[in-house]
Amino acid sequence: MKQPATPNAAEETKAEQKQKSKKFPTPTELISHYQKRGLEPAEASIKVIEDLQNALVRVVSSSRNASNKDKLVTDARKIDAINGRLAVVDAKLETKPGYVETFVLGLASGATLNGINAVWPHVTRGIGQIWSAVKSGTDPSSAS
Repeated sequence: MKQPATPNAAEETKAEQKQKSKKFPTPTELISHYQKRGLEPAEASIKVIEDLQNALVRVVSSSRNASNKDKLVTDARKIDAINGRLAVVDAKLETKPGYVETFVLGLASGATLNGINAVWPHVTRGIGQIWSAVKSGTDPSSAS
């Protein structure tokens, strides 16, 4: 009686198939492949060399593209950080008054100071009169 295959055996055959599918052909296999297509041995060798060079260029260019993508991501992060800083500066500048507003504020504060200077002597004279009245009313020497 035949016993069913164990699950480990199935996994082993799958692993073997993956190894076989990942196995790259040797240069002699490639040359024989092109010879079967009707090329001379010298032409087949040249074709294999061209294929290997093209594969090498693709690998190198893909690694360059990966590093360029990393640079782009880094640059994008830097640009986002700078954009955030500019937004903060812009918000601060928008809250500050412009030239016209500053000029109007200066005129208003100047007018206020002139008004205070005009009123101040009257206020101090009134406070002085109140002080002297209270002082004379509470002075024991003037009571007799």
